[in-house]
Amino acid sequence: MDFSQASPWSATGAGTGSGATATKAAITGSQHFVSSISGHVDADSIITIKSASTVIWESKIDVSVEGFSFSFSVNNVASTPGEAVTGNIASSSSDCQVNISGFTI
Repeated sequence: MDFSQASPWSATGAGTGSGATATKAAITGSQHFVSSISGHVDADSIITIKSASTVIWESKIDVSVEGFSFSFSVNNVASTPGEAVTGNIASSSSDCQVNISGFTI
């Protein structure tokens, strides 16, 4: 894989009681890699990274933590080539935000 051709990106989504989703749209012939997911939530929740509709990474967030941030500097989370990638907070009581960032090759 030629990482010299990588294009960095970031996507953010804000939400309320039904959670939040940040999406990097699919690009035909390209593959997205997520290098971090971060945000905040006001209730215990599940956060996921999906390639199209398939969960490729998941973690539980405890509301007692002030915000969350996960970095994948060594093993980036790879989407299926040609598919969109999303970061999602499953639920919140009234206020949440999720941000995913990475690169596309």
